[in-house]
Amino acid sequence: MLKAIVIDDEEKSLKTLVMILKEYCPGIEVVSEARNALEGIREINIHKPDLVFLDIEMPNGSGFEMLESLPDRNFDVIFVTAYNHYALKAIKCNASDYIIKPVDVQELVECVDKVIKRRETHSKEAPDMEKLLKSIRGKRPARLAVPTIDGTEFISIRDIIRIEAERSYCIIYMTGNRKLLLSRSLSDIEASLDKDMFFRAHKSHLVNLEHIKKHVRFDGGYIIMDDESKVVLSRRKREEFLEVMNIMTGGGKEENG
Repeated sequence: MLKAIVIDDEEKSLKTLVMILKEYCPGIEVVSEARNALEGIREINIHKPDLVFLDIEMPNGSGFEMLESLPDRNFDVIFVTAYNHYALKAIKCNASDYIIKPVDVQELVECVDKVIKRRETHSKEAPDMEKLLKSIRGKRPARLAVPTIDGTEFISIRDIIRIEAERSYCIIYMTGNRKLLLSRSLSDIEASLDKDMFFRAHKSHLVNLEHIKKHVRFDGGYIIMDDESKVVLSRRKREEFLEVMNIMTGGGKEENG
């Protein structure tokens, strides 16, 4: 049986998760609970858990900050949070999984079973980050509302290739050579989109990571999209962009040229 600690500042969420674990996960023993990062560190040091269920946004430090203070951890981490825009950062922290609240019992059971199986076989293999990323993406809002003259058009997020700021409005470039005008700032649109799917390549451009075809290092650096359009990549964004693409492609190397 694996020893587990649940760390969440929301009392109702914490108690619900503990109840679900006790009822549906017989291979897990919840040995302690914590309501913030400081309590979490203390309980981890006392109980030496095998698995930690961790919220992200908490008082006295985030879940990420808590993990950074425990660099030599030998326990698995499953993030349980109401926000899906921390997914890439969770992956960089080598999370075993990432669950969006409200917790789905079947999803939780499957996450726990994967951890138990890996630990029972003493596998040192890292979690499948590509599958984890795809799973997280499946939980995002699927459409963006765009006001039109005669109403509102609900466009599929996946159909957006890039979004370009143009003075007081933005142009949304989509698959099928479609374009839409939206009277909102790029920053406003960016805030409503999944940060694990869209990347701010430049102050005037948001690109859909799933529609990136190639990164060219020459001529100052730019991105070629699926529709063959070219988007300038800001120098200060280059390292972050390459890191994100490295995670998305499972560590693949970029092409020369």
